Amino acid sequence: MTYDKDFTEMFGYAPPYQAAESSAALLVFKDAFERANSFDQKKVRDALAATDMQTFYGNIKFAPGGQNVSKPMVLFQVICDSSGKCENKVVAPLKWASAKLIHPIPKWSER
Repeated sequence: MTYDKDFTEMFGYAPPYQAAESSAALLVFKDAFERANSFDQKKVRDALAATDMQTFYGNIKFAPGGQNVSKPMVLFQVICDSSGKCENKVVAPLKWASAKLIHPIPKWSER
């Protein structure tokens, strides 16, 4: 798929993640409607619940609570060093963390 190239050509800038995840969501809905072969809410819901697919944005598979359990997510935290330089650092999950989570986070005036 050429999502980045096509989006950039159409809109004149690289797609932000919000556009990409929204586009992937539409692909999931399209697939669910096709598998349900209906607009009946229960049939579409069941088709969504049974979704297990790969999109250009990542894998999609829903847990019973509706969470996508196939696309790992990370938690970033803005962490500043002693010189005042601040960077986004991955703090979770721990296997990918590049810094330790600071919690509770201090007030800006105390950083």
